[in-house]
Amino acid sequence: MVFLWALAFILVLQEQDLLAAADPVSVLPGSLGGGSWCNEHDAIHERLDIIEEKVIKTVEHLESEVKSLLNIINETTSNIPIAPGTPRIDILDDTS
Repeated sequence: MVFLWALAFILVLQEQDLLAAADPVSVLPGSLGGGSWCNEHDAIHERLDIIEEKVIKTVEHLESEVKSLLNIINETTSNIPIAPGTPRIDILDDTS
């Protein structure tokens, strides 16, 4: 009788191992089976954080460049001498 109980216990353990191997979601967090997925997940988040930081710095740099260019254009257009009697043209006026 003890032999049958031991055999049944071994079969139950083997069935659980087979089910755990077939279903990776059933692996408990912190166990050895889910470690590689978790490490990959963390690595992806680290890469995304680095990319996000680079994008933010690039956008800030481009904003400052655009502001600088707009200031240069504004200064240049305000310093252009206009001949006397020349009508001013508004390039943004739609009534032409």
